[in-house]
Amino acid sequence: MSKLSRTALRHLVHRALVARVRLLIGQSGFDHLLDEQEQVSLALARGAGALHGKGGVQTMAQAVIDAFELDPIYYAASDLDFLTSEGLTSAGMALADAVRGHEADDRKTWQSQVVPQLDRVASFVVSVFDGSWPEQCQRQPLSQWLRQSE
Repeated sequence: MSKLSRTALRHLVHRALVARVRLLIGQSGFDHLLDEQEQVSLALARGAGALHGKGGVQTMAQAVIDAFELDPIYYAASDLDFLTSEGLTSAGMALADAVRGHEADDRKTWQSQVVPQLDRVASFVVSVFDGSWPEQCQRQPLSQWLRQSE
């Protein structure tokens, strides 16, 4: 397994989240989102596990389940590619609240309301995949962490 740089990791996460936002505001279709998410999920699953130290893939899989509040029983036998995709889907859904109602807003409102939420979600997702989530977010799931950071 090759190790992703943190810069590459941030780029991949941003790519997946932007694809979700573009779908939400009607700039692209669902097929584009699925293609982007599949490519990003595969890259993250193959490269980010090395950032998790001794536990590697197993540590990352558990972090994804915990951070995105995925059902541990349902996902117990899932491969990392699928877990990663489900985590990115959860993060994208968290962005939906910020995006709804702002797609027609002027640039200033978009910049002040949607972009900061995108940045917060991206920061959280990166922390999950780079192994810093337990310290950076005190092991809080995304929904709880977003409420506290508002």
